[in-house]
Amino acid sequence: MRRLKEDSLNVLNVREGNLRAKDSFSVYWKAWIPEVKPKAVIHLIHGYGEHASRYGTLVNELVPAGYAIFGTDHRGHGKSDGTRGYVENFQDFIDDEKQFSDEVIKQAFPGIPHVLVGHSMGSLIAINFAEQFPDEIKAVVLFGTGSLPGKGVPKILVPLTRILATLLPKIRMKFPLPPEFISRDPEVVKAYVNDPLVYNVITPRLANEMNKLLAIGAKNAGRITKPVLILHGSADTAFSGQKELLDALGSQDKTLKIYDGLRHEAFNELPADRAKVLADLHTWLDAHV
Repeated sequence: MRRLKEDSLNVLNVREGNLRAKDSFSVYWKAWIPEVKPKAVIHLIHGYGEHASRYGTLVNELVPAGYAIFGTDHRGHGKSDGTRGYVENFQDFIDDEKQFSDEVIKQAFPGIPHVLVGHSMGSLIAINFAEQFPDEIKAVVLFGTGSLPGKGVPKILVPLTRILATLLPKIRMKFPLPPEFISRDPEVVKAYVNDPLVYNVITPRLANEMNKLLAIGAKNAGRITKPVLILHGSADTAFSGQKELLDALGSQDKTLKIYDGLRHEAFNELPADRAKVLADLHTWLDAHV
């Protein structure tokens, strides 16, 4: 199988544009299209403080195999409008993804199976999207997720951000986890630190909104009845409660894979480890679309 760097795909196979959200925010999006009719569309939902173009390992693995990948940069992230590290209401993220699905993905490939793939904060968006719009999707894949904050998040931050979200909603605070939390691969960490579209600050409003939707998503997980795959590194310090989330899901077809020693971005770990994660993802997708 050909191994392609994210932007070494033929230019005709890479698309990008801007979605005008309902409150007039410009939301940037990008898509990687295979040379054949897609067997499924991967609706990629990225994590906090980053952007959709960081997922070259997924592009390399899945696009040559016949999957199309579509993703936005969330408002306040990447090349999209909005204050960095801030959102008025977490539902805005979910609504943007629903509009993106309706106006971009479905227009490009009507009737093609639609698989949500959410990482970290994006997994919270994906979980709540799947709960609110269950008929929109074929399956759900979650990376770096859980039902509770992880051990790397100081316990005091949850009540503190709840208070500050009202008093000082837009004050910029340093993100509590060091960049090394994403991967043991120093090249991945270096690229993350040096990426001008990645930032490490967060506002109390967004932090509190994330905490609220983490709890709501876990509480309503029984509404998700489509197949679900959770891929998680055992050394991930951002989230905990993966088994509890799995048990709460309403799906009869649900799988949790935990990779010993891997950190938050299992798909961006050391080469041999990421190859295993990506192969497991690929195999599962082929069996479910």
